[in-house]
Amino acid sequence: MIHLLVRRSANVRAKSIEKHLEVSIVASNFREKGTNVGDSQEHPWVIQCVNHLSLTGMQFCRDFLLEPIVVNPDIELPLVIQQLMRSTLSGLARGNQPVRSSEGTGGAYFMQDSSGQEYVSVFKPVDEEPMAVNNPKGLPLSKDGEGLKKGTQVGEGALREVAAYILDHPRSGPRILHCEEKGFAGVPPTAMIKCLHEGFYHSNGYEGSPMNMKIGSLQMYVRNCGSCEDMGPGAFPVEEVHKISVLDIRLANADRHGGNILVARDDEGRLVLVPIDHGYCLPKKFEDCTFDWLYWPQAQTPYSPETIQYIKLLDAEEDIKLLRLHGWDIPIECARVLRVSTLLLKKGAERGLTPFAIGSIMCRETLKKESVIEQIMREAQESLCPGASEAAFLEAVSTIMDHQLDELSS
Repeated sequence: MIHLLVRRSANVRAKSIEKHLEVSIVASNFREKGTNVGDSQEHPWVIQCVNHLSLTGMQFCRDFLLEPIVVNPDIELPLVIQQLMRSTLSGLARGNQPVRSSEGTGGAYFMQDSSGQEYVSVFKPVDEEPMAVNNPKGLPLSKDGEGLKKGTQVGEGALREVAAYILDHPRSGPRILHCEEKGFAGVPPTAMIKCLHEGFYHSNGYEGSPMNMKIGSLQMYVRNCGSCEDMGPGAFPVEEVHKISVLDIRLANADRHGGNILVARDDEGRLVLVPIDHGYCLPKKFEDCTFDWLYWPQAQTPYSPETIQYIKLLDAEEDIKLLRLHGWDIPIECARVLRVSTLLLKKGAERGLTPFAIGSIMCRETLKKESVIEQIMREAQESLCPGASEAAFLEAVSTIMDHQLDELSS
């Protein structure tokens, strides 16, 4: 067995010369398109292991590969993401296998550290999402490409996981390119990666070839003492529930339940809530928006002045630009939902409405009955001439929304 530590992707070839084996390693050009490194810089988080160099069959197989997917070369990976990848790679290099979660409807893998005693990250391949081609839970394939939630697409869950982290701006202001600050809601650091390993689900077998490469989201694992599903909401601090509500309303989360809000303790022992699983945020329509926290007592309390100030600084147009800068050309319908939901959050918070009041506007009372926000959007569309601009549509939405909110707040 031969283990190679390579600083970038490399072509490895082996050939037999009489009784000897000649191995050649040709590294990629550090200044190739898609990288952002200088002559003396390297990507220390990229490791490849080579195993099974057979003298007889001359077969070559890579045990594993893990690399970040960076679309924009001007974006430098935050240090916390680099460290996350290093820790994950160290575990794989030690032979610690990915551990597939028994929960959920898609493939999700707990990645171990070098000791094999701790989880450091969670990897979710796009081809193992619910209703995707390699879903390990036996769910049927989507017939039209739509995901489990209305307005989502199979295979786009990883993009939304990363988007939730990018748009979870710190309290200090909008997240910049190299921001290391923790986000307001505390979405764990998340990045898009490609990973090759036999420990993932491969319905057609594993050969260690590029065909077995997985693309998906890698998120920092958060130590916790359970989820909100495991305990009553009465013990949760108001501000902790409110920060989750701000994130969910803004991103029109279609899958917020107690099971994907972790309960943890900070360094001072205080209880904190950590939101995870954002593969169904930023849908193309509001139809499936669901917030479990809507009926918690904390949702009946108005936002604090500090939270209202944070909400005032939110800017949907800048958020859309930021997502595109990171490589997600967000669909027009998803961008519209983000604009409308952000508008609702800002207007509602300004009027002193509670998370319950604002969230109730976005969620349906029954499966068949439109939510208030859906009614507002339909009325706005019907009031315009065909071919009206997006700006005209948003202006119409704003006017109708003001009328609805004024009635509610009075």
